[in-house]
Amino acid sequence: MPPLLTQFALSPSNLTTLAPCMDPDGGEDEEAEWRNNLLSARTVVYQSGVIARQGDSVHHAVDPEELALCGKLAGEAASIMKGASVGMGSESSASFTEFFVAANADPPRPTRIDEEFVRRAFGGTIFPPATLTVEPLKEMGVWWSEVLADGDGQPDAYFAPWRALMAWFARQPFVDSAFVRIGDYGALLALERASYPEGTDSPGCVFPRLAVGLTRAGSLAGIFGHVVQT
Repeated sequence: MPPLLTQFALSPSNLTTLAPCMDPDGGEDEEAEWRNNLLSARTVVYQSGVIARQGDSVHHAVDPEELALCGKLAGEAASIMKGASVGMGSESSASFTEFFVAANADPPRPTRIDEEFVRRAFGGTIFPPATLTVEPLKEMGVWWSEVLADGDGQPDAYFAPWRALMAWFARQPFVDSAFVRIGDYGALLALERASYPEGTDSPGCVFPRLAVGLTRAGSLAGIFGHVVQT
């Protein structure tokens, strides 16, 4: 086994992927992490894909072969969806981009993608009251109903990239895979203001949407996009 990678610089390109969901446009408290954004304004991303809040201590012990695998898988997934819009009821056009979070080689190694795991993978950057759904990468569930609604009246070719993506995930050596929806505008509007973190002016409106697989080593790899809801 090659030596573990223990030092990673911050990655502006990886941060760019998350940036639309971080933008605290408006709001009075400029020091607040979630003025009206879904991902903390303090979010940073390392070259390993690891997500954290600026100033938090981060432990790195990544197998370079696992890091290469993550990049390969994320690149393949993104290439399938190249040119396809996220859609899903969004009020703005956006595309999917590569996304991965390389796991450390130390145990434990998770075996399934669930809400707790996703929040941990995002390093505490997700707006705390935001709802989060994790569903199978199959033609079922809330996520697929949103794809169907967005493609209503479209030719069958509209769904071809989505179906190719699901087929690709099914062929990979993932121990689990899922479509993850982070945040829902209606649910956030229903929140009492008392549940907002300090400094939050209003709920955000740019919500992450991910299709990801879990490697045997515990890394996440796939694609990241976002929807806008107002």
